[in-house]
Amino acid sequence: MLRLARDAYRYLAFRRGHFRGIYENFRQAEAAVPRGGKLGYNHADLAREYDAKVNLGLEASDYPVLFHLDRILRDDMTVLDFGGNIGVHFLRYRKHLNLERVRWVVCDVPEIAKVGRERCADIPNIAFVTDIVELQETQVDVFHASGSLQYLDEPTPDLLLKKLIGKGLRPGHILIDQVPLYDGPSFVTLQNGGLVYYPQHVFNRAAYINAITNFSYELVDAWIVKLESCIVPFHPNRAVHAYSGLYFSESRTS
Repeated sequence: MLRLARDAYRYLAFRRGHFRGIYENFRQAEAAVPRGGKLGYNHADLAREYDAKVNLGLEASDYPVLFHLDRILRDDMTVLDFGGNIGVHFLRYRKHLNLERVRWVVCDVPEIAKVGRERCADIPNIAFVTDIVELQETQVDVFHASGSLQYLDEPTPDLLLKKLIGKGLRPGHILIDQVPLYDGPSFVTLQNGGLVYYPQHVFNRAAYINAITNFSYELVDAWIVKLESCIVPFHPNRAVHAYSGLYFSESRTS
């Protein structure tokens, strides 16, 4: 009874950061957005909120990413930061890593990329694009995605990798952070993001990892992100109590 009452409150209140519904695809989830609610990330007011409230302090899940980047990065490497917001990861990490000779390219939606260009206008080695087809780089050494891949309409990560590889930009290293993985069937749910609502994938762990290792990558490391969870009311068997981080490499370094 207590769980039922808690789920009823979560469902009816549908507060910021909460989830509602189990769907087969993004179209179904989008149809469930409350009347008058904005959908998706590409809104100027959302981008300005990110800029005004940007947090450049490290979060718990940043430390595994920093650890691996410290071992991976060399001068003249290129990092593709997919869903990198207004450049927040670069701005955080440069306090702890030497990024002066690393090319950092953020890929995000147009309104957020616009604000990112303004904030980072005086930093010569960071750039912003709104689609990977815009990439002018001849190499991508590290593909980094933190809290972003679950919001793509594409149901598996291999489709994005195919696009990169098709452009001749096969990354040597893949760092994925804050992604919802669990051992049940994949599904889509709807999240209240405050100013906006957005569909989100929740992935089957084994299928997600296999989709990447099938491209001849090796899973080198995995970690738990306890600050993130996905609890869908009335669906306890679909709960993700902690998100995941993953590091893949073409060949494991010593």
